[in-house]
Amino acid sequence: MNAKPKTFELSPAGASSMVFIAVITLIPVTVVMLLLWNDAAAWRALPGWALGLLIGLGPALLVSAAVAVRNPSVQLGDDGLKIRASFVNKTWKPAVMDRAGAKLVNLESHAELRPKWKLWGAAMPGLSSGLFKLYNGEKAHVYITDKTKVVYIPTESGPVLLSLKRPKDFLTALQGLSC
Repeated sequence: MNAKPKTFELSPAGASSMVFIAVITLIPVTVVMLLLWNDAAAWRALPGWALGLLIGLGPALLVSAAVAVRNPSVQLGDDGLKIRASFVNKTWKPAVMDRAGAKLVNLESHAELRPKWKLWGAAMPGLSSGLFKLYNGEKAHVYITDKTKVVYIPTESGPVLLSLKRPKDFLTALQGLSC
């Protein structure tokens, strides 16, 4: 009989990533609005649907990006490791994880494990989430908000790097999994 999976909270994205999302999303809308503001004839010639799209698209993108980075979680149980975060939604079975090789690392001193190239996901100040190529050449699924406390889990398909609120409790639970 399977025990109920334990849920671990990922460290939330910091305020700097939220500000970055807001600025990047609102810049195009602001530029378009300023250009149209300087040319009154352009305002009158602009169809209503286009104006609604211009004004509504920026805030809609902002809200969807903010919702995507909220409430990230990790579940660990006999079925394996399940990550549900902004751009990571994946499950790893216990048999594919090298639980003995899992460890807590500081990416400031382990430069080879830092994300280098984003292959898919989000990379901004205070948040790296998705599939990345690391400096050591491996492809890794990452959710990193705090580079000083990252759980490194080797798997058959490449490592998983996670910023967790309670990384030591997570590692203890990971070591205690039954195959």
